[in-house]
Amino acid sequence: MTRTTRLSLALALVGLVVALATGPVAAADGSVSIEGFAFSPSTVTVKVGDSVTWTNHDATAHTATADDDSFDTEQLGNGESSTLTFSTAGSFAYHCAIHPQMNGTLVVEAAATAAPSATAEPTAAPTADPGGGGTGATPAATDTLPVAAPVPDDLSSVVAVLLAVLGISMLLGTYAFDRRSKRLD
Repeated sequence: MTRTTRLSLALALVGLVVALATGPVAAADGSVSIEGFAFSPSTVTVKVGDSVTWTNHDATAHTATADDDSFDTEQLGNGESSTLTFSTAGSFAYHCAIHPQMNGTLVVEAAATAAPSATAEPTAAPTADPGGGGTGATPAATDTLPVAAPVPDDLSSVVAVLLAVLGISMLLGTYAFDRRSKRLD
């Protein structure tokens, strides 16, 4: 086996290990990290139709629950994520239902105005904010399922290490086979 072929195999193996170790990633327009019993950033701004992904990096479970109960990520364990898509503009305060001292704000801005079309969906009328802070609109959560099935970090690391060891073993075997073949010639 030539040196170029071995290098190509090594690079392909590295790419495979990286792809398997990182797992699937869902695209999101906004993201919030839950860490240290806080939402970071504490305020996230997206456009109507965009989605927000909340990811829990704490060892304890958390939620992102709208103060007006219009959306809820449900309970997220360590490493779990939930993505919600918002179709109504407004400013929405939210908290962790398990730890009420954790607070955040979601701002959903109106999309750029365009000429109305026959296929455009109607949007909900603004509703009064029960907190007395003006008016807001109720966001429509269209997806409350986790982005992907959660995989414990330690299992991902084990798989990555096993794949790396397997790849190195294959490369060493190829090298030994190549040297033996040259000796026989």
